Amino acid sequence: MPVAGLCLLPAALAVHLAAGVPLWVAYGLWCASAVAYGLRPVQRAMARLLWPIRRPTPAERGRLERVWDHVVAHAGVSGRRFRLLVVELPEVNAHSIGRDLICVTTGALAELGDRELAGVLAHELGHHLRMHTSVSAFLVWVLLPLQGVALLGNVIAAPSAALARRLAERWPDHRLADACARGSARFAGTIRMVFAAPGVAAFAAKNAAGRSAEYRVDAFAVEVGLGAELLSALRWFAAGEKAAGSRAADYRAVDYAARGGRARHAAVRIPRPTHPPLDRRMARIAARVETTPADAV
Repeated sequence: MPVAGLCLLPAALAVHLAAGVPLWVAYGLWCASAVAYGLRPVQRAMARLLWPIRRPTPAERGRLERVWDHVVAHAGVSGRRFRLLVVELPEVNAHSIGRDLICVTTGALAELGDRELAGVLAHELGHHLRMHTSVSAFLVWVLLPLQGVALLGNVIAAPSAALARRLAERWPDHRLADACARGSARFAGTIRMVFAAPGVAAFAAKNAAGRSAEYRVDAFAVEVGLGAELLSALRWFAAGEKAAGSRAADYRAVDYAARGGRARHAAVRIPRPTHPPLDRRMARIAARVETTPADAV
């Protein structure tokens, strides 16, 4: 946040000099907009912008409500304040948004059994109860100035990159032209790297905290008696990952949002390691499930 605030300073000073708006007002609006990101209408609008979400059909609603009631009963909380939505994507996944939205893909509804679906929903409920999604949404919004700086770097580097392409196309075999093209390309890459560095560092720190949070909500699922169900779901994901020969099934919203073609927000478009490796998560859950007494859940 301090780095993002410094990146916002030039724009805030420009508004101050042009319209006399005090700096504290500009920064106050910046923080207020981030808080507003947690309001239900705002978060629902953002979810529609990022993913092809919709309300469940009657059949989907019946199944989701049955499994959800089972999950909240185990957790000992009221499920009324949460809203379950469906994402029209074939990938098997689920994710939580803001304060109370939980989105499940049509692929998850088609492929996962009720037992595995309960484990996944318990995991997402843990995110909400630990306020992970609220904090994450706030930080994504607050860190937007860093992405603005990265975009500015792309604009500044564009002429050098264009020059490099033109030199390479027009004189492909000329040594001097080739040297100039390489120099221009390296200069453009350096500019982009310098301007993108604050955002990369900030989101790397955010994602590192997010990976730690994944272990905590996995432990939450175990504590409420749904650890075996979550473990079964993760084993399903691991089997799909092994069959595909890639990391595509790694249980995270950022990847399937990018593949779905609807993610427009830069924070969602750029794939980042937001979750720990599946084998580590499964090992921790298995250890906790085996050592948790049956009368403790």
